Amino acid sequence: MLRKIAISIATITALSYSVTAHAESWFEVEVFVFERQNPSVEKWLEASPPTLANNTVDMITPVISTDITGVASALTGCTSTDWASDTSNCDDPKVSNNIASHPSEVPVSIGAATPQSAFLGQGTVLLAQSQGQFQDIIRTISREPYVKSLVHLTWQQNMQSRRLAKPVRIFGGKDYSKTFDYYGLSVNKPADTSMSVSMGDYGTLGGFYEAPKVKPVWELDGSINIYLNHYLYIENNLALRKPTQKMIESTPAAFNEYAALEIEGKKQLAPFLQSIPLIQNRRVRSGELHYFDHPQLGIVMQIRKMAQPTSVKPIDLTGYTPQGQPMPYSS
Repeated sequence: MLRKIAISIATITALSYSVTAHAESWFEVEVFVFERQNPSVEKWLEASPPTLANNTVDMITPVISTDITGVASALTGCTSTDWASDTSNCDDPKVSNNIASHPSEVPVSIGAATPQSAFLGQGTVLLAQSQGQFQDIIRTISREPYVKSLVHLTWQQNMQSRRLAKPVRIFGGKDYSKTFDYYGLSVNKPADTSMSVSMGDYGTLGGFYEAPKVKPVWELDGSINIYLNHYLYIENNLALRKPTQKMIESTPAAFNEYAALEIEGKKQLAPFLQSIPLIQNRRVRSGELHYFDHPQLGIVMQIRKMAQPTSVKPIDLTGYTPQGQPMPYSS
């Protein structure tokens, strides 16, 4: 019965999309971002880090993050599936939220594990590295002196108007969260007490130990928004973060932390993570290779025409094996 219902839903969905398929306009996008590390005396005006829109699509975090829920809390935890079937392997019912870990530096090459293709009505699709076409370009640029590769990825998206378009999150490089917050201010690193709690002593914490959650502060961060308005447009809203020093209002705690030189009794020279912005909007043509130049950053982009998707994504028949046989059910 479940299988028949799923097939019926898939048929109805396919018919509904066949009517509106002409409204979808899919393109393939490839991006390579690199840093110019050659010495520069250029002074940058103080700028805030990029503000990300609520509808920004993040395809990188799922690739680089690791679920460490059990390790971080020293518990197995319970998922909604566990509660519906068997809770015998759950050490504590309060542990249900996933805790993710991220690397100290983002890999340059970001891609899906296997080749992908878009379906009608689907959101942005990250492609495998083998589906990119910038290999020769990246090798050529990487051989230049004072160049550091930051991130390279390829995806497919249905181009929308500017009002409906969803920006794509782009980040890479080092994570500065141990020393700076997102706005560039130095942070006082608290003593690491997590290791002082024995794996078997979590009961002293009320039966639940919540690991600290610190959002990464990436060396490169921001978004790229591509939209269609008779022509294709690319909006870059990126920033390169670099450690420097800045005069800030002093407090006794901050003065002791930084051991900085106090000037006029109110300000002091302290570590600061500077944001160097790259904000550009350009009308482009598909198929052409586009280069966005900047004293500290370089972006190579290409928007390519692609075969338009003709079918909807198959529905996952929950409760069935890939062969279509019912899975064992335990009550």
